[in-house]
Amino acid sequence: MKLKHTINFIKKHTVAIFVKVEKEEPKVCTFNEEYIKLFNGLVKDKYYSTSTPFAFAFASSTRVIFITYKEVKNYMYETWKNAGASLIKIMKDLHIDDIEVDMAELFSEIASEESYIQFCLGIMLASYSFDNYLGDKRLKEQPSIKNILLVSEHKKDTENAISKASQIANNIFWARDIINEPSNIINSLTFTDRAKKQAESRKITTTVLTEKELKQLNMNGILGVNAGSKNPPRVFIAQYKKAKAKKHILLVGKGITFDTGGMSLKPADSMLGMKDDMSGAAAVCGALFLISDMNLDANVTVICPLTDNKTGSGAINPGDILKMYNGVTVEVVNTDAEGRLILADALAYGIKKYNPDFVIDIATLTGACSIALGKNATGLMSNDRALASALKDAGDDTYERVWELPMFEEYKEQIKSDIADIKNTGGRYAGTITAAQFLSYFTEGAKWAHLDIACTSISDSNSKYLSKGATGVGVYLLAKTVEKLTDIERF
Repeated sequence: MKLKHTINFIKKHTVAIFVKVEKEEPKVCTFNEEYIKLFNGLVKDKYYSTSTPFAFAFASSTRVIFITYKEVKNYMYETWKNAGASLIKIMKDLHIDDIEVDMAELFSEIASEESYIQFCLGIMLASYSFDNYLGDKRLKEQPSIKNILLVSEHKKDTENAISKASQIANNIFWARDIINEPSNIINSLTFTDRAKKQAESRKITTTVLTEKELKQLNMNGILGVNAGSKNPPRVFIAQYKKAKAKKHILLVGKGITFDTGGMSLKPADSMLGMKDDMSGAAAVCGALFLISDMNLDANVTVICPLTDNKTGSGAINPGDILKMYNGVTVEVVNTDAEGRLILADALAYGIKKYNPDFVIDIATLTGACSIALGKNATGLMSNDRALASALKDAGDDTYERVWELPMFEEYKEQIKSDIADIKNTGGRYAGTITAAQFLSYFTEGAKWAHLDIACTSISDSNSKYLSKGATGVGVYLLAKTVEKLTDIERF
């Protein structure tokens, strides 16, 4: 799909007009008496001015698409992202592949640069599809959108909005693509290769820790989870640096490329879709690429511990004990609570080596988070008010909203082990919180936040600007959070 700007209408075969109405549904008609009657009843006199080029500028054969949009209360940017997404839905539903959008009235309603960016972003995100494995026949059946022209006299503003929205969308698409790939394509090695390729096209340096180095570092959480796999473990590290940056942020993403549950084997239905268990790793990489594209004044380090969780002959068993990178001993009471084991080593290593100002980890960590929050919010747990505040603000701006859960000390009682320092699950109650409390043993001394995206990493259907499958949640949220954390006066 090509999204471009033009000052004047070119073909005028099909024109989209956005109308702010609360209850009216989108309508399709030609520019004739029916159209004029509908137009008068729908938008009234405010649209009739000499500066409105669409008023009576179309031929009688022009197809005019009314696209109504509604205000999302308390979330202005989401209003415009949804408006943009609705254009794509109409085009797909009506099999329109080429359209011109009259921006005259809409531009005055948008009223800010950021809102214009969000409008363009909604168009782009909604156009996404993952069709790498469809045959020719299936591909021909898919709706195809070729060109969208935004018709506006505001050339600089429109082209700037398209450019900035493209930066955001392209990095979200990278994350969506790599998550949507099956596990026989994406493993610890191929994930690393794809991430390195993206980093090399930017001013981002990379390091990869191999199995030999992990053994030397005593990263036994990662090695333990990997013990049943034929694919070797990897820790992918990427760094974006700015000479005058005053803040260093560490982002750690869970990279389980497929999760069988290990010896605590998942039921078949629960295992389907577990290729998405590396959504956290995809998110932090996508965020780093976006941070680089945005040229933010921050130093950012990304760490992705990468392995699958399989049931090979060397796999760890329930009851085994692992001594982690920082010396904490862990009784593994459930091998399906593996994500926290690999995150623990990565967090402790990153904090010790890089001494960051802020640390954020993101992971598809607990089914309990889905039960608690459903699909509309990511779980947030933190030991620092300023960091939590930045994440909440960023979540509101991007509509990747977060909801904070308590980190009371009493929850630590649930993960105490009789034979080791801690155990890797705390039982049925407050599973999301006890998982975060487990991670807290590996983040001591750091300003840290944990994001549980088990509930938001995947969409079950096509909805607004989300396609069925990976959402890419975290890419935009983390980049926006880093942008806020660079505000030295506040933080």
